[in-house]
Amino acid sequence: MKSNRYMKLVNVFVALGSFCYGYCASVISSTIGQPGWYIQFDLPQNGEPGYEGRTTNVIATANGLFSAGGAVGCIWMMIMGDYLGRKRNIQIGAFTTMFGAALQTGGATLAMFQAGRWICGMGIGTLVTVVPMYMSEMARPAARGWIVGHHAIFLVFGYMTSAWVSYGCYYATDVNMNFAWRFPLAIQCLPSLLLLIGGQFIPESPRWCVSQDKIEEGWNSLLKLRRDAEHDPDNTFIKEEFYQIREQILLDKTKLQQSGGGIWKAVLKRPSYRKRMFVGFLTQWGAEFGGPLVVNNYQVILYTNLGQTGGMPLLLAAVWLTTAAIWNPIGAWLHDKVNSRRKMYMTGFAGIVVTVSVEAALVAQFSSTDNKVGNGFAILFLFLYLLMQGMFCDTTMYIYVSEIFPTEIRAIGMGFSLFGQFASALILLQTAPIGFANVGWKYYLVIIIWSAFFIPVIYFYFPETAKLSLEEINAQFGDDVAVHINDVPYEQRKQLDEFIKSIDVIHLPEDEKANQDNVEDVEVNSKN
Repeated sequence: MKSNRYMKLVNVFVALGSFCYGYCASVISSTIGQPGWYIQFDLPQNGEPGYEGRTTNVIATANGLFSAGGAVGCIWMMIMGDYLGRKRNIQIGAFTTMFGAALQTGGATLAMFQAGRWICGMGIGTLVTVVPMYMSEMARPAARGWIVGHHAIFLVFGYMTSAWVSYGCYYATDVNMNFAWRFPLAIQCLPSLLLLIGGQFIPESPRWCVSQDKIEEGWNSLLKLRRDAEHDPDNTFIKEEFYQIREQILLDKTKLQQSGGGIWKAVLKRPSYRKRMFVGFLTQWGAEFGGPLVVNNYQVILYTNLGQTGGMPLLLAAVWLTTAAIWNPIGAWLHDKVNSRRKMYMTGFAGIVVTVSVEAALVAQFSSTDNKVGNGFAILFLFLYLLMQGMFCDTTMYIYVSEIFPTEIRAIGMGFSLFGQFASALILLQTAPIGFANVGWKYYLVIIIWSAFFIPVIYFYFPETAKLSLEEINAQFGDDVAVHINDVPYEQRKQLDEFIKSIDVIHLPEDEKANQDNVEDVEVNSKN
């Protein structure tokens, strides 16, 4: 089966939330390259007295508040992700992002600007959690790498757009200094507004619907996302998937009831759930300690230290992010060809160790010198770093965490995992400008040492999830799978199809429901 046109359109539209994240997270790197921003808030610019004290603290605070807001958005998703559903949280995240962006754009005082960064961060924290989760829940197993990979693709499109808009606006400084730094911030409102309005018309996640006993809505949603009259005229594959979703959610709910506690208790006490939470958190924490936001948000400063002046740092930043628009799509495509999340992730971190080590050596030798060749190679290795990080890590970090959690704790797990991203970003972005100003190239050691340490952690501790349905991934963590589809021989799957044709997967008979009062009954029915 192929992904139908409707699902592709929904996926691209929802990826506007990913675009919002990329643009809003990146725009500060361009804002700090606009002279008008410094003048508006009476801040010393790079090279002027007071820059390394007052200005670096203000920049660090702007990034820190954004990350802190993002962490709050992730906590919101942990609490409200299942209560409100996926599409409502997409709309809430879009509205909050738009409101925060408006405050930054109209910032008359530094306090107003910083408040906008925090509120915008809350919206982004919500979107960066719910969007890949929604994509994963509607994707086919064989194409999940590419479908969820759209999150990383549009994320980098947001980075790229922010950089080019800011570069173009830099040349408006002499004509209208306020426009030059405010207009790029105002652009944040547009994709958020589109997502807020259009979010009303997207289908709800089929898995969320079934988990909330909205069976008819879940079936209709899956039917829209999967219908393929040419390859599946009888909807056999759709019924197969829907049956698997229903049985797995029923099995998990029954086990939860028998354990004598709520979902939060299960998260804390069930070993397989604890492992998933730890792996998810570590996936996002580890990816950020690989340095993408440090390099991205402070590359204008890095280029300045390497002797670039005027609009050249902004131009280099724009070109740097444009190359990411090549690497991220290739990475998303590779996931469904390589069939291994672990190999992709480990390759990326190995590349980070090599490129950042060379970068650190070049910066140590040539930064603040007139050696054009040395500084040129330092800039080159920033581009090579992006190739390894973008192609192998940027896509994997979101695909993996969207897969490893069962439906009943997916919102909690995704929120906790992305909380790890913002927590690590808060630490790095708060310390990076001060670190670069005081210890220079040595700050890169944080990225190098962590990345080298993380590779064996992935190898020994992270299970493989590629090509399995979200329900079948349970087995990788030692939990029961109610119905196997993608990981069984052809004959066994054929028998399952014959069984599904004999029942109504939407309206289970009352006597069948009555027989599913305990885990043993569910498992017997599933095997049959």
